[in-house]
Amino acid sequence: MGGKSAEHEISLSSGREVVRNLDSKQYNVLPIVISKDGISWQIVNKKQFFLDSPATEKVKSQKSKVKSLSRLDHISIIKKNKIGVVFIALHGPNGEDGTIQGFLELLRVPYTGSGVLASALGIDKIYSKKLFTQAGLDVPIYMLLSKKDFPHIVFKKLKTPFFVKPSNQGSSVGVSKVAKKSDLKKALKLAFSYSGLVIVEEYINGREITVPILGNENPLVLPVVEIVPKTDFFDYKAKYDEKLCEEIVPARINKKLTVDAQKAGIAAYQALGCRGFGRVDMIIKNKKIYVLEVNTIPGLTPVSLFPKSAVSAGISYPQLLEQIIEFANP
Repeated sequence: MGGKSAEHEISLSSGREVVRNLDSKQYNVLPIVISKDGISWQIVNKKQFFLDSPATEKVKSQKSKVKSLSRLDHISIIKKNKIGVVFIALHGPNGEDGTIQGFLELLRVPYTGSGVLASALGIDKIYSKKLFTQAGLDVPIYMLLSKKDFPHIVFKKLKTPFFVKPSNQGSSVGVSKVAKKSDLKKALKLAFSYSGLVIVEEYINGREITVPILGNENPLVLPVVEIVPKTDFFDYKAKYDEKLCEEIVPARINKKLTVDAQKAGIAAYQALGCRGFGRVDMIIKNKKIYVLEVNTIPGLTPVSLFPKSAVSAGISYPQLLEQIIEFANP
């Protein structure tokens, strides 16, 4: 958990919740925090320290309770502790993009969630959209911009409002909604601070839903969740503050739309070759479903959508973790 990404704190929250809910009778849990610079790996004493720790900074201050590891020890931490499976609770670049997955595959250590390629495709909004289209799914109209492009070409293809997004981030990090032309410069500056390529995407004023999926070859679709943000859109703050968003399970859509959304979710999940678990975000407008993206390591915090959907399906948090581990990459 943790890691070198803008979602470091959210990853810590997911990781803490996983540790809290893993069956201590069945698993000997070894919490590992990766620092914000991605260099230091720390084994945390769960009983004395971890469950009450809100942030990495506190981890660093508790030197007596934390073992810091050098770069060379990244491999030995896995081998010396005879780790049977790694539960990945890292979000964003380096954790959700195939990087840590490749590292673990080199060590031949099983891990939860999707493999290297599916992870890389899932976090890359450009290639995932191309695969969704090839799978016959609808996606919002979009265009790509690099820093060399003249930004106002956007207005030749899209009308305001529209979204500006980094091409490889999660949790709406670096995303802006551009309501008027004068907002574009600031939105691009923010997005380019996270990625060398930016997606400019049409705004679809519809019902936002997400489809959680659990499994490998024959995945299970969990209840569809409807997202009703109280902010201008479902941004980073709204995703992790229950006061800023209403999440309704199951979604207030008819049976046919529910089935169609679940089918679209499975198609998107399988188009990328996902495994273990994932969450497919969508927008419904005029009974048409637009696929936005696949989250290959969806949030597992106390307010996250995936666990809420699982509970609605009668799957408790500990049971959910158990199933995710059963589906781990061999």
